[in-house]
Amino acid sequence: MNVKDEATSLWTLPNRLSMLRILFIPLIVFLISTRKDGFLLASCLFFIVAGITDGLDGYIARKMSLTTKLGLYLDPIADKLLVSSVLITLTYYNAIPLWVTLILVGREFLINGLRAFYAMEGIAIYPSHWGKLKTALQIIGISCVLFNSPIEQIDDAIVHQIGLVIVYAALFFSIYSAVDYLRALFRPPTEH
Repeated sequence: MNVKDEATSLWTLPNRLSMLRILFIPLIVFLISTRKDGFLLASCLFFIVAGITDGLDGYIARKMSLTTKLGLYLDPIADKLLVSSVLITLTYYNAIPLWVTLILVGREFLINGLRAFYAMEGIAIYPSHWGKLKTALQIIGISCVLFNSPIEQIDDAIVHQIGLVIVYAALFFSIYSAVDYLRALFRPPTEH
């Protein structure tokens, strides 16, 4: 992978998309917090757009050779901030169980902490296919939970139940990918 690190790389399209995701966070959290049908639907739409930018920024960076050092850090940070903030907000309003949010957010802190530590040692840890699947499932599941309008009646909503099943699948792949990362990181060096 060819990684640019000149000063102009700050404003590449992929980095702008990652920044847009970060800027959407307070808006989405505010819209959820209003607990009003129209605003909840708007939060869902903004979350879906943010989720689309998650896949789009990496695709554009690879296809247009716009991969930057900043982007290698900014993209996963934007993803984790977005998903964690919305999960915590939905948990506050009892739309997602606390234990699910604790495991998902805790996993992100663990893996990203290890990524940061190894990055300081000059070792890059790239997302696995399982981690990408986990992120996609989180975005789809959370979107389903958000799509159902009145939060007070959310337990009876089919869309919400489907969303929870998808979030539980994301939880499974979250744990699986974390174990996969940890195995790769702590595997003893092989002798040649």
